[in-house]
Amino acid sequence: MELKEIADRISEKFSTAGHQIDRAKLEEKINRFVEEFSVPPAEAERSITADYARQFGMELSSSAPSRQDADTVTRISDIQAEQWVTVEGQIVTLFPSRSPSVAQSGVISDSGGTMRFTVWAKANAPVMEQGKWYRLESAVADEYNGQVSLKVHSGTVITELSPESVPKTEITSISDIIPKRWISVEGEVTTLFTPRSPSIAQTGILADSSGTVRFTVWASAEAPLLEQGHWYHLEPVETDEFNGQISIKIHGGTKIEPISKDEIPPIELVSIGQLKPGVATLEGKVVSVEKQYSEQIIQRGVLADDSGAVRFIIRNTPGAEPLVENHWYSITGAVVDRFRGALSVQVNSGSARILEVDKSIRPNIIPITQAGPGIVCLRVKMVQEYDNTSDRLFQAGLLGDESGTIRFVTWKDENAPRLDPDNVYSIYYASVDEFNSRLSLTLNGATCIREENVTIQVRTSNEEVSGALVHLSPGSGLIKRCPVEGCGRVLSRQNYCQVHEIQPNYIYDLRVKGWLDTGVKTYDTIISREGVEELTGLNLISAQELAENDPLGLDTVFYHISEQILGRYLVCRGRSIDNRFFAYNCEFKKFEPGLHAELINRVEGSSHE
Repeated sequence: MELKEIADRISEKFSTAGHQIDRAKLEEKINRFVEEFSVPPAEAERSITADYARQFGMELSSSAPSRQDADTVTRISDIQAEQWVTVEGQIVTLFPSRSPSVAQSGVISDSGGTMRFTVWAKANAPVMEQGKWYRLESAVADEYNGQVSLKVHSGTVITELSPESVPKTEITSISDIIPKRWISVEGEVTTLFTPRSPSIAQTGILADSSGTVRFTVWASAEAPLLEQGHWYHLEPVETDEFNGQISIKIHGGTKIEPISKDEIPPIELVSIGQLKPGVATLEGKVVSVEKQYSEQIIQRGVLADDSGAVRFIIRNTPGAEPLVENHWYSITGAVVDRFRGALSVQVNSGSARILEVDKSIRPNIIPITQAGPGIVCLRVKMVQEYDNTSDRLFQAGLLGDESGTIRFVTWKDENAPRLDPDNVYSIYYASVDEFNSRLSLTLNGATCIREENVTIQVRTSNEEVSGALVHLSPGSGLIKRCPVEGCGRVLSRQNYCQVHEIQPNYIYDLRVKGWLDTGVKTYDTIISREGVEELTGLNLISAQELAENDPLGLDTVFYHISEQILGRYLVCRGRSIDNRFFAYNCEFKKFEPGLHAELINRVEGSSHE
């Protein structure tokens, strides 16, 4: 704020009331407040205005910042602009000073939140150290560009808190993390990724019993390296959000303390049906194991209890041993992760203890329409067998029940089951994966029992939905998919896959995402490449050429498709799951004059009644 503008406003306010102010003395007073005493300009204007009002006997509405008792400590989350406050907090980070008028600037944090602070050079305040706790009495809360910050001036009293006065650290559960905070967390490093930048020392996944979060250790922090499979106490860390994903950042002021096995927080026993990403303790029966392993993996299989089933994996680490099929185990500190939309459990070395029980499990058979990524039990009819297109493939085809159909595959394996067309099977603990928005059932490792004298009336998955495309969502048009086999996720504009990270050798695809409104119900609709080509006449090759020859790139394909189909009435055929519709065949709805005339007659007739 310019000092001349302050002087102009004060002079105009009193001249309007018939009082003249000496301009030179006014500017001198403003300069002394702001430059010598480091008073914020807004506060200086209010104070000087109040002084002149008293001299002239004028009544002015008070707009000065509210002052609180010095003994009253305000939580940072409760601070508002234009307040004089007393706060107690930890200096979690310090920034290099970019102006000789600023002695220090950084971020102060307490249990309620964080706030940026500035110490003016003319305040002659004691230097504060990163990581220590301080009490700031009579600091001024100011606002700039919508951000509230603290200003430490010559009247602010700074006192370092003794260890006995420092509040006890509150550990934040990973599921409770919100962005733009400085917090303390405890968890296990379950995964480490290869850093993609010299500015990053480490990056990976931290987990506790409530969830998982990605972490980044900056190279400038010069922090000790974290080890996979070990628990740590991290205090404080900065929380952030990017593309809707929460993450934590480890800086130079973060204390990293290993947690011994005896100090690891207790993890409650949960049923398999209640598992979520994080660290968990569970009990389950090994209902199946896969026969194909690798040098990095000792065993893969399925664990089950009465509530559900989940994949498990045991990596080749010192002390790791395979589990015995058809036996029950108690597994402590298992790492639960989500891969391709399905949960999986990583069994660590020494964490599995065999249980001397022999409990039976009643598998929960569900309709195909309720199947999602994970382990399922189905009773289905073998509808169709597809031609073998790969040397690795043993059998592929289509299964169905009264609710719908699903594609299945069986890879070559000495124990691979073969299904016969037109027969009904009970399939226990098969794996469901999602690829290009379509579900696929893998029968390797599953138990398939042929049911005699049982028939199923299979419902075709070729549903038809007719309505107006009222919205075209981002991610429509020419997209890039991850080329890793079995993935196919849509990449970001930086060619980033959420699972496999940067993928320069991406695969192009066409699709439409939007809302198809039938007048009764609105479907969240995905139209596959075949449907897009039928509606627009644009194929994959011509779409690539269009994007490569236009400065807008991929956006030009989006706009081209939008001009042709947005707001038009479509007839789409495919499969609906809940409120989502996956369409593979589409056409524009044809105008029917007879129906149109009938509707008009009905409206006109009802208006005369």
